[in-house]
Amino acid sequence: MPAVSIIIPVYNVAPYMARCARSLFGQTLRDLEFVFVDDASTDGSLAVLEAVLAEFPARKSQVRIHRMPFNSGQAQVRMQALSMVTGEYVYHCDSDDEIEPDTCQCLYEKAVAEGLDIVTCNFRKEDAAGRWQEVCGACPGVEALLRDTAPPNLVCRLVRRSLFSEVVQPVADVGEDMMLTIQVTLRAARSGHVDRTFYHYRYREASTSKAPGREAAVARWKALQQNVAVLLPVLYGAGFQPDAPAVVHFKYNSRHHLEPFVGDRDVYRLWRETFPEIDRQLLFTPGIPLEKKGWFLLIHLHLFRPVKRLTRSLH
Repeated sequence: MPAVSIIIPVYNVAPYMARCARSLFGQTLRDLEFVFVDDASTDGSLAVLEAVLAEFPARKSQVRIHRMPFNSGQAQVRMQALSMVTGEYVYHCDSDDEIEPDTCQCLYEKAVAEGLDIVTCNFRKEDAAGRWQEVCGACPGVEALLRDTAPPNLVCRLVRRSLFSEVVQPVADVGEDMMLTIQVTLRAARSGHVDRTFYHYRYREASTSKAPGREAAVARWKALQQNVAVLLPVLYGAGFQPDAPAVVHFKYNSRHHLEPFVGDRDVYRLWRETFPEIDRQLLFTPGIPLEKKGWFLLIHLHLFRPVKRLTRSLH
């Protein structure tokens, strides 16, 4: 059994594939398994991968490449990869990003030394302007994920493989990280954190989560609602109540893709119809930030757009 299996979804990332693959094959931890799942790429991404692999002959026997028969989306690709891995722990890396050379070794050694199910780390995130921001990946528990005070990204987590067994599968390509991360965090007995930045997350406008415009935002909202609907019964089964502050916060956050377009009557209707039972709960639930309650009231009163314009003009 390999110490760590690394899952790498691939889809039309030829310009980035070489740098990503070199950062993976150059890991100081030798006992690795690499599972690349190509989602029917059309740009030669796999050819780039195979060329880089030729530079690392010692890694060749550790690499498995699976080609999806047709473009299936990120959620299905992740689940396909999870069905293939055999390592004691699992790490995820997107194929347009990079990791530090000692990422797997440091996280794995921490996990083994302290008997941890999950080890988190920090990551470095690029924005649309090319600026980099350091993000702390430490996660105190499921409530922090539900309240959006801890990042849900799989790429800043080394997870014991057994925690992924029998997870409820994500059904859409927005929030699939969140859905899996919440479930493994629920199952973890012990977690720890390495306060170092190992992962470098690159901004790409072509990604599903970055597409601009009203229609793209509504599509993201619809996809997220599909995953939220599947995840809520899991939370209730774990003892969370529907009116618990963290759950109210989580439900309200599931509206956020719509907020820039709530001046549109149809989008506003979708926003209002997304968990309408939380409207009163949001205002009177302790622990919900005042800023979030304020934005809710502004949208509810159709004042969101003028206030947002004023805020931008003041900056």
